[in-house]
Amino acid sequence: MTIGSLDALAGALGATLVVDLRWRGADLDRLIDRLHAEVQEAASRLTRAGWLVRAEVTFNHYGDRGACDLVALHPATGVLAVVEVKSRLGNVQEMLHRLDTKARLGGLLAQQLGWPRPTSLARALVLAESRSTRRVLARHPALFAAFPLRGRPATRWLRRPAAGRLGIVWFEVASDAADSRVTEDRRVRTRPPAR
Repeated sequence: MTIGSLDALAGALGATLVVDLRWRGADLDRLIDRLHAEVQEAASRLTRAGWLVRAEVTFNHYGDRGACDLVALHPATGVLAVVEVKSRLGNVQEMLHRLDTKARLGGLLAQQLGWPRPTSLARALVLAESRSTRRVLARHPALFAAFPLRGRPATRWLRRPAAGRLGIVWFEVASDAADSRVTEDRRVRTRPPAR
């Protein structure tokens, strides 16, 4: 039975098909975790730009619970950034929904960390640099319209943040570039069998 047939069957039942791909036991999870950790570590550029930064900030407010990859406050301007770090992009709508939930709780997160009330809030995505990531962004312009600052303009903004509700995206190159290719789409040409 094909994946398409299974998906159609699940849809007819009002269910969602979830396929769990396993590769070399826990190696795939370790690869993804390592890439995520490297990209998150690369987001230390916030600290170098004068931000106060906390990683893996958990929350449980008004029924919303979870953890923020990074929460950062720029003391000079009072701008708070809620940062989602992704080594690869999967369900874009779910990712943006989770980021919106965390951003909505921005003031409470700052209070929880003992920081002053922020003057404004920025939602930020830190993405591992790859062709597939850039293709996903290009395929969903409406979904990413709320993130007008991208790439170099975004990293310049980090050094001199301005107040206002804003969405930013910047890319980080994982140091283990060879391993990161495992998560990329590839086209392989093969020769037809000899007759």
